[in-house]
Amino acid sequence: MFRGLTVVIVVGSIVSALGMVATVSSADQFTAGATNIALATNGGRVVAFSSQELDANGQPVDQWQIGNLIDGKRIVGSAIPADSYGWSSNNAPSPTEPEWFILAFKDDRTRLISRVRLDPVTEDASWRWVKNFSIQVSSTTTDGPWVEVKSGLLLDKPIVQTFDFPPVECRYLKLVVTSNWGSDRSVSLGEIEVYETIAGSDTLDQLILQLENLLQDLKRYRDSVRYNQPLRPELAPAAVTEPAAMATEDKPANE
Repeated sequence: MFRGLTVVIVVGSIVSALGMVATVSSADQFTAGATNIALATNGGRVVAFSSQELDANGQPVDQWQIGNLIDGKRIVGSAIPADSYGWSSNNAPSPTEPEWFILAFKDDRTRLISRVRLDPVTEDASWRWVKNFSIQVSSTTTDGPWVEVKSGLLLDKPIVQTFDFPPVECRYLKLVVTSNWGSDRSVSLGEIEVYETIAGSDTLDQLILQLENLLQDLKRYRDSVRYNQPLRPELAPAAVTEPAAMATEDKPANE
C-alpha cells in the first residue's frame, strides 16, 4: 500500500541565531507538492556555483553547463539529449574542497520545501556521478548562513532518488558535493528537483496532493523492481562496491 508523504508538524520553530531559517510552527498537515519549483520553466535558476566543465580555451561546454541541472532534460537508457548531458564540474570534489551550486526560485521568493529529488544519470561514466552530498538552505542571502536539512549518499544507479525532510523555509538551496564514485577528474549530476510543501486547506486539496504523490511512489516502486533496488535508495545500507582505484581517464574537451 502506498501513501503520499504526510508530515505533521507539532511544534514551533527552529531559528538559527544568524540565519533565521525556520520550520513551520503550526499543527496542520503538510504534503509535499507535485510541482518541481527548481525547474527553469517554473522560474527556478542557478545563482552561483563552484565550477562547470571548460573546453581547451577555458570556455563552458554547453552540453555540460550548470543550467542543464534544471532544464528537465533527462538521459533515459540510450536516449541522450543532444544539447544536455547534465552538469559536470571542472574539478573532482573532496570534503575540504567540495563542488556546489545554489538555486533560487521564481521571483526570489522564500518557499516552504520538504523534498529534493536527484537524478544521478549523465553522459559520463558512473564513477564520476555524485556520491556524498549535503542539502543546505538559507532564508537570507546566497552567502548564507546555511543550515543543513539533509545529507546522504546518491546511489550510482540509473534511478531518480528522493530525499525528504521536515518542511523548512528556503529562499536559496545549496547542494554541496563532497565525493563521486571514484574519479579524480570531475563530478557530474543529471537533474535536481525541489518540491514545495503545501498545507491542504480542505479534504479535496489533500486528496489531490496525495494522489499526485501516489503516482510518484508507484514510479519509485516500478524503478525498484526494474533495477532490483530498495524503494527508498537513500535509506538503504551503503553496502556498495567501490572502484578498485581512482579512475583517471578524461572526457574529450569538445563533448
